[in-house]
Amino acid sequence: MKKYNIDWSAQHPGVRRAPYDITLKLMPDLHEIFLDFPDNLWDFSFDVKVHLLMPRQYPCIPNWHYDNVPRVNGIQKFNLCRLDLPMYLWISGAPLTQFRHGYVDPQKWIRFTQADEHRGTAASNFTWRGFIRAAHKDILPPKNSDYLRRHSQVYLDAKTFQW
Repeated sequence: MKKYNIDWSAQHPGVRRAPYDITLKLMPDLHEIFLDFPDNLWDFSFDVKVHLLMPRQYPCIPNWHYDNVPRVNGIQKFNLCRLDLPMYLWISGAPLTQFRHGYVDPQKWIRFTQADEHRGTAASNFTWRGFIRAAHKDILPPKNSDYLRRHSQVYLDAKTFQW
């Protein structure tokens, strides 16, 4: 497996719904990762999240969930999903994302759809983690401006949380 030498601690928190060219402009260190993207980069909007995690923190929702399922009055409408269109994710390393069929391989583009249920897992040590999600623009079109993330939230297990 190819290893990417990105210093995630030197990155800003990421981008939100950015087209490929803006993603690369704001985060040029990702260039090498995008060389291995398995689809047409211009057909996608990109979310990048950079986290500094402590033990027992989750970089994403720890409960089983779906990405980018349309909502009407707060209720997910699976009949509005575009299962013919792909999404992709890439993570730098642990903690891993778990799909119903198993854990994703880090530093590899993973194809999934709006119908693929998954969840985050907790960090076991202090670590920086990079995450990239590409959503086909017919699922989630790029925003027109304000792409830069101001922060990346983490999730805590209410049963083991302590301060």
